[in-house]
Amino acid sequence: MENRTINIAVVAAVAAALKDIKQNMVFVGGAVVSLYADDPAADEIRPTQDIDIALNIVNLSHWQEVQEQLGALGFHPDPFGHAICSYKYKDIPIDIMATEAGPLGPANRWYKIGFNNLWTAKAKDQEIKILSAPCYLATKFEAFNDRGSDYRISHDIEDIIYVLDNRTTIAEEVAQDDSRIANFIKKQLQNISSKDLMQEVLMAHIHPLMLEERMPIVEEKITQILNHNYGLQRTK
Repeated sequence: MENRTINIAVVAAVAAALKDIKQNMVFVGGAVVSLYADDPAADEIRPTQDIDIALNIVNLSHWQEVQEQLGALGFHPDPFGHAICSYKYKDIPIDIMATEAGPLGPANRWYKIGFNNLWTAKAKDQEIKILSAPCYLATKFEAFNDRGSDYRISHDIEDIIYVLDNRTTIAEEVAQDDSRIANFIKKQLQNISSKDLMQEVLMAHIHPLMLEERMPIVEEKITQILNHNYGLQRTK
C-alpha cells in the first residue's frame, strides 16, 4: 500500500475519532502533505503516522476543557511523548499545538496567521481543515529553522520540496496569500540560493528516477516566487 494511502487513512481515523471538536482543529505536519498535491504525476511521500494538530488555545482553563473532551473521546496523554501536548489515540501518536505560545509551550508563529485563511480537504470520508499551501510551507520553514541544520536530510525541507514539486499552482498561490507569508517563503528560498545549495537540496529530495523531468519544473516555480514583489502590507 502506498505511503500516501496509509498516511491519509491515519488522518481520517483521527478526524473521525475527534467527532464534533474536529471543527476546531487544523491538521498540519507531514501526515497531510499529500493533500496539497494536485499533479497527476505526484511522487510518493515519506511514511509518517504522527499526526500534528493546531488549535486556538485561549488560556489554561480552555486547555483543561479540551483535555477533558479529548479524554472522553479516547485520546490520552502520551507518557513517552516529548511534550505536554503529546497524545495518543489507540497507537497513533498525536501532537496538539497551540497557535500562540502559552500553556502548551512555544508555538509556530505562522499557525495564528494561517488560521485566517484555512482550507478544507477530504481525508477519505472525513472533511478536515488544513492550512493554505503557502502557509504550510511557511510553517515547515519555521520548523526547520527551529530544529534543522542540514537542508538535505530535513523532513521539513522534504515536505516543502514535495509541495513545490507536486502542487501545480503553488507559485500563484504564494502571490495571492498573506504578504507576510509570501515574503517569508521568498526569504527562505533566497537563503538557500545564496548558499549555492538549491540544486543540491532539490537533488536530495526529488526521486532520482524523476529528477531529470521534475527538477526544471520545481526550479521554475522557485524562480517565480523569487522574482515576485509581494509588497509589505497586503494581508487576508
